[in-house]
Amino acid sequence: MSVAPVVKGYKLRATKTDRCGLPLEGPKNRFVTDCFVSVKTTPVMKDRQELEQPNAEGRVIFSDTTPPSRKHHNAEIVMAGIDPEQWALFLNYPTILDHNGNVIGFGDKKDVDSKTGLAIEVWTGGSTDDDCGIPDDDTIFSLPDSGLTYGYLLMCVTEFTPPPISIEAAISTFTMTGITTPMSRWGRGPYNVARIDNSGTAGRLLVPIEKDRHLTWFRTPVDPPETTDGAVSLGIQSLFTVDPYFGSGAADVAPDQDDSLEATITVTGSPTGGNFTVKFANWDSSLSATIAYNSTNSAAKTAISGVDDGHLAAEFTVTGGALPGTALVVKYPAVLGAMSIGTKALIGGTAPDVAIS
Repeated sequence: MSVAPVVKGYKLRATKTDRCGLPLEGPKNRFVTDCFVSVKTTPVMKDRQELEQPNAEGRVIFSDTTPPSRKHHNAEIVMAGIDPEQWALFLNYPTILDHNGNVIGFGDKKDVDSKTGLAIEVWTGGSTDDDCGIPDDDTIFSLPDSGLTYGYLLMCVTEFTPPPISIEAAISTFTMTGITTPMSRWGRGPYNVARIDNSGTAGRLLVPIEKDRHLTWFRTPVDPPETTDGAVSLGIQSLFTVDPYFGSGAADVAPDQDDSLEATITVTGSPTGGNFTVKFANWDSSLSATIAYNSTNSAAKTAISGVDDGHLAAEFTVTGGALPGTALVVKYPAVLGAMSIGTKALIGGTAPDVAIS
C-alpha cells in the first residue's frame, strides 16, 4: 500500500459501550455526525527506567533499563455547536424533554462517568496511488464502492470531562476530553466497515480487537455512514439473531441498524367496545400501549409512541385502519423486538378477538 495522507474528517460515529468496549443496546445509544472540528489522540507513556546497583564503593556493578510503554491515549474531540443528545452520550448527562417528549436540553452531573465509554469511529480523507487503479477484469462493474478509500480510526474513550461553555460574539466550539481504554469486548464490531471479499462485500472487522489494543487504523473502500438526526437506537441482542455477535459462528456482515420491523394488528368478531394492549419484546415488562377497539391509525400511533421507552414518535409508522373493519400495520424500530398482544378487553360482537402477525 502506498503512503496515505490524513486530511479532513468526513464523519464521526459514537456508540455507547461499557468500559471494555462492549456495545450497549438502547434507544439513544449511537449517533453519526459531520459537525465536528477535529479529533486528536496523544499517547501517555510510562517512562523508561534506569536500573542500577552500586557496590559498597559506590561504583555501578549492574545496570539495565526498562523500555517505555504506552499507558493510554488522551483523546480530544472538538465539537461544533451543542446537540443535547450528543452531550448526553459523551458525558452521561440526563436529558431535558419538552411537553411532547422531545429532547431539548441536558443537565450536568457532579461525577465523571468511569463505567461506560464511547466507541469513536472517524472517517478521514486523503487519496493514495492505489485509489482508482486500472481494473484487471470486468468484476469492477459489480463492486459497490465508489473507487475512493478512506482512513478509518477506531478507539474507545471513557471518563469524558465537560468542556467550558463560552458565550460571546464568536462561534463557540466544545472540546470533549477523555482517555482511551482497551476495547476487546468490541469484538468485530456491530457495523460494516471493511471489505471482506473480492466482490466488495462490506462487512465487520475481519479479526476481533485484541485485549490490549487502544487504537485501530486502516484504509477502507466502504463509504462512511449517513448522518443521523441526533442520537438513535442501537441494536445488538435484538439484531444479531440469525448469526451471533461473538464466537466462531459470528456474523460476517452486521445487520442494518436502521432496519425496521412490521406487525399487522387484526381484530375479529366485530366488537362494539373495549380495548386491548400491545407490547414489545424489549420493553420493560411493566410497559404496554392501550389501543381502542375502533382505533384509527393516528390514535394507535399516539398510543404506542406515547409509551416512555426512549423512542420518538417519528420512529413509528401506523397505516391502515380503522379497527375493527380494517387491520392496522405498525412499522417500528427493529431494536424493540417482536410485538405481541398483552391483555384483551373487547366486548360485544361475536367472540371478539385480536391477533398480531
